[in-house]
Amino acid sequence: MSKKNKKAIHSKILLVVIFILVIVAVSLIIIVIKNNNILDTSSINETKEVDVTAPEITINNNVRIIVGDSYIEDVKAIDDIDGDITDKVQITGEINTSTIGSYTLNYSIADSSGNEATAKKEIIVCNELKNGLPVLMYHFFYDENERTGPDNNWIEVKRFEEHIKYLSDENFYFPTWTEVEDYIDGKIKLPEKSVVITVDDGDDSFFDLAVPIIQKYNAQATSFLITAWYGDRAKCKEKNVYYESHSDDMHEPGSDGKGRIMTWSYDQICADLKTSSRKLGGSTIFCYPFGHYNANSIQALKDTGYKLAFTIQGGRVFKGSSKYELPRVRISSTTTLSQFKSLVN
Repeated sequence: MSKKNKKAIHSKILLVVIFILVIVAVSLIIIVIKNNNILDTSSINETKEVDVTAPEITINNNVRIIVGDSYIEDVKAIDDIDGDITDKVQITGEINTSTIGSYTLNYSIADSSGNEATAKKEIIVCNELKNGLPVLMYHFFYDENERTGPDNNWIEVKRFEEHIKYLSDENFYFPTWTEVEDYIDGKIKLPEKSVVITVDDGDDSFFDLAVPIIQKYNAQATSFLITAWYGDRAKCKEKNVYYESHSDDMHEPGSDGKGRIMTWSYDQICADLKTSSRKLGGSTIFCYPFGHYNANSIQALKDTGYKLAFTIQGGRVFKGSSKYELPRVRISSTTTLSQFKSLVN
């Protein structure tokens, strides 16, 4: 092969090598650029996802312990990034369950980003309820500056505020309906200063005048609603107010002049009870219209899922009380503060 041909071949090989090197270099540059873009994007995303939300501490702030019983901690801490971090909660303070008094526990928690949250719980150690649970029965309310009360079922709103303020000042406990049922069944004890507030019918005066007072003093009350008349009230959720059934359309005189619940058939009563419960979103507590009831109505209540039923008979609820013949403490327009104190203590 001539020198000229060899030189030409070498030149071609050199060009191919150079071409390959150029391609490799360009590919490397592209890879580097892409990697940089990924890093830049990650940095941007990391910047956007900086955790600035503190964990949420959940505790029961209304804790009563019967003297001599044990205390069970119920704190829960959840973080939007770290999840359940309850085990990292720091608790300071002491409780002596053998000594009556008020105790304070302090809670603190920090998530992995350093966001902190704190909470405080007051725990009252007290005696056990011994003389039965007073379930108060109210009906209507009025402001003396605007009208007078038509009958003894109407309470002047200032007098009602005296009642609720007293319960607040004396730190009364408002058990849930589940606790009331468990108390009747002997499953739990209740604190000695326990009371339940019920208000019959669902009249506007309760919501306009009494509810603001209940909320002002952080009390709890149950409105027994006649759902055919006031069922829409249950859709307007009110803080510290619970809704249970006073029937749907049985708060009318029946054929014998008594409430319809006394003369309607079992099927009619069941249908009414189911309608009322549905309108209230699942009521399980009942208040007899006019206080009237019989064996037929009690069976209908049991078969439609109601757990407790109240009459207008006077008295307190005790362990072992008949769940479908429960008494209440009537509060009337003439109930003075002094009388009220004796009724709830």
